[in-house]
Amino acid sequence: MNAPARATRTLLLAVDFSRPASRAVAYAIKLASILNLSLTVVHVLQAPPGFTSWKPTTRRSLDPLRTKALLELGRVVRLANDHQVAAEYTLLAGVPEEIILQTAEEVRAALIVMGTHGRSGLDRLKLGSVADAVLRRAHCPVFTIHAAAGGHPAVHPLRLNLGRILVATDFSPSSNVALRHAVELAKLLPAEVLLLHVADADATETEIEEQFRQALSDSRAGERVGEQLLLRGDPAASILAHAARMKARLIVMGTQGRRGMERLLLGSVATAVIRGARCPVLVVRNGGRYRHLARPAPPGPRH
Repeated sequence: MNAPARATRTLLLAVDFSRPASRAVAYAIKLASILNLSLTVVHVLQAPPGFTSWKPTTRRSLDPLRTKALLELGRVVRLANDHQVAAEYTLLAGVPEEIILQTAEEVRAALIVMGTHGRSGLDRLKLGSVADAVLRRAHCPVFTIHAAAGGHPAVHPLRLNLGRILVATDFSPSSNVALRHAVELAKLLPAEVLLLHVADADATETEIEEQFRQALSDSRAGERVGEQLLLRGDPAASILAHAARMKARLIVMGTQGRRGMERLLLGSVATAVIRGARCPVLVVRNGGRYRHLARPAPPGPRH
């Protein structure tokens, strides 16, 4: 299809046409607009069980799904264009997480936006969803919208409110990079930034105050952070409770990569927050190196 010219860097929106994905569309368009990024929308026709190769019979069985997907993808691109966001789509078949990650590399994605689904029972003990796999392996930040998040899926992108950002920090390199991303977004939206740390029982307030000071200095975020909050208790539960109390519109946090058997268990604070959040969560994985989300705007008004 003909699409507007792609910017140097891109926001990748992964859609499966579920309710969370519908809400993700509006957030992706808003973020692409304020960050001056083009938008690439990807949908993956999932490989059938026992898939080994795309035989003619397999392709024919996917034709009805392909037709529906093309209509939906075209609608998303038109909506983005209506908001002056250059957009294109890609429809591929295969394993969703592999296609999403590969596409993110190909389009030099600065950010991935996607919906996530709730799970219950034993399923919650396994990192089996597409979003989980992308979060573990993506080389750029991932903006997730959970099934439990409030709001109507057809909300107008410009009416989305991201005006209060809660940054949960453990003072790790990932958390410091996450704070810098939050400050970057806050300047563009604009938004208020609050910094939260859930401390261990044996950590002293003096030690934590010094860590706050160092984090603000390292991230160059001092002038944008309105409040520094210290809580004690279970980290994920405390983050979720405070986000609800302060009516946060976005939670931002860093997370460390996991290896081996740890990757099969939902043990990380970030995963628990994503699963329970009533607002979107921006996750920065394996931080240490900060790269701007936004692409510098060209001189003059943007058309």
